[in-house]
Amino acid sequence: MFSLFDSHISRSRQLCDGIARRDLLTVGSLSLVGLGLPDILRQRSHAAPASRRGQNGFGAADSVVLIYLQGSPSHIDLWDPKPKAPAEIRGEFQPIATRTPDLHIGEVLPRLAAVSQHYSVVRSIGVDPKGLRNHGAAIYMLMTGHSPTNFSPTGLAIPPSRDDLPSIGANVGRYRRADRGRFGYVAVGAPVREGKVTGVGQAAGLLGAAYDPYTMYDDATKPIQPLGFTLPSDITLDRVSRRVDLRALIDRHRSRLDPIPAAAKISFDQYYEQALSLIQTRRAAEAFRMDVESTATRERYGMTRFGQSLLLARRLIEAETRFVQVTWPAGSDTEPVTGPDGSWDTHRNNFPMLRDHRCPVFDRSLSAFIDDMAGRGLLERTLVIAVGEFGRSPRIGSPTTNNVGPGGRDHWPECYSFLVAGGGVRPGQVFGQSDRHGAWPKTDPVHPYDLVSTIYHAVGIDPGFLYHDTLNRPRRLVESGQPILGLF
Repeated sequence: MFSLFDSHISRSRQLCDGIARRDLLTVGSLSLVGLGLPDILRQRSHAAPASRRGQNGFGAADSVVLIYLQGSPSHIDLWDPKPKAPAEIRGEFQPIATRTPDLHIGEVLPRLAAVSQHYSVVRSIGVDPKGLRNHGAAIYMLMTGHSPTNFSPTGLAIPPSRDDLPSIGANVGRYRRADRGRFGYVAVGAPVREGKVTGVGQAAGLLGAAYDPYTMYDDATKPIQPLGFTLPSDITLDRVSRRVDLRALIDRHRSRLDPIPAAAKISFDQYYEQALSLIQTRRAAEAFRMDVESTATRERYGMTRFGQSLLLARRLIEAETRFVQVTWPAGSDTEPVTGPDGSWDTHRNNFPMLRDHRCPVFDRSLSAFIDDMAGRGLLERTLVIAVGEFGRSPRIGSPTTNNVGPGGRDHWPECYSFLVAGGGVRPGQVFGQSDRHGAWPKTDPVHPYDLVSTIYHAVGIDPGFLYHDTLNRPRRLVESGQPILGLF
């Protein structure tokens, strides 16, 4: 049995006509009747018209790699050092020069300093959380571009559902559809975890399972065994194709009898076609063949989960995948531990954790990825973002409700930084400034929704595009905000 778009979300639900159906495509046991989502979700691809492409970077990117550092590293210690601030703010690390004039970053990122000609840094992103200071709410805002209305008052996540708004990756896969035999949205590295909840802001939500990510969370340092690219021994492609044709025939007959107008249904033809094309076209599956990479290349990225996940992301981009999310291995609120896979959530012992464990892995792997993408000519048409859900507090070790201990930094959504490269973005920039303590944006403030809008803008999707949710309410792809045009 072949289940292409596996998902943690419940695989069946009741539609408005009271009929339950499978959301997932299962080749070998295909549903004969493909019920669709309401017509309010039937939107044509909203890719850019040819006349708009190239204007302020609109449509400059063919693909996106979102590197999500769940748990959130300290912006002051990595991207925005404050050497003139008091010791309880500036911390233990010294700034180092990069190849970009006027850009200094933390001493824990020497390899990234050496490739700064390929990327830019934004130092003025932030949001007033209005009491929602926990990871879950910030993750949802970053991953969907919408307010976390389905969270607890303290920002704790609830399990994802089909009523959720779509993630960035799902929308990119929907409105800039990948070519036949290519992936639209792939998530690698690790699942997004907040407390006991997995998958915050990751799935397609109300768009349906057809736009959920293909997930590959295996440890990429070991041989990967992707599921779903082979059929059972008693099933042939010809047999599957005949079943799809039969389902389409039954769909046409049902449209005459069903009380719901045919216009109120969306066929899953594209869903079936995508699944079949991925089986027929081996290029997508070949991206997971990490064993064909040389030992030197693999070691260049680092033999860690994060490093090999970035190498896998490069291979997926080479296979013309539209959107790849690489998620840091440890959960967003996991207690930091020693070793390469520990958390960025450094409520205590921030400096030894960053110096000895987190940053050596991050620095090596991300610098290799950026340099490799540039060297292969992939970076120009691929937008790369590396970001956490927020920053960390300027003052070190202040006791708070978030249990900050000695040498730790608390959550800090009011101001932080992110790296951006490729996809039409001019490299070698420092966009925006924070104040002298890294606590608030000083110049060119941007909101997380502006970052999300920038991603859509780069791939040629209007972030203000309107669609309707399951209650027929109009929704923008991004709740508010504008692309950061100064980056292009």
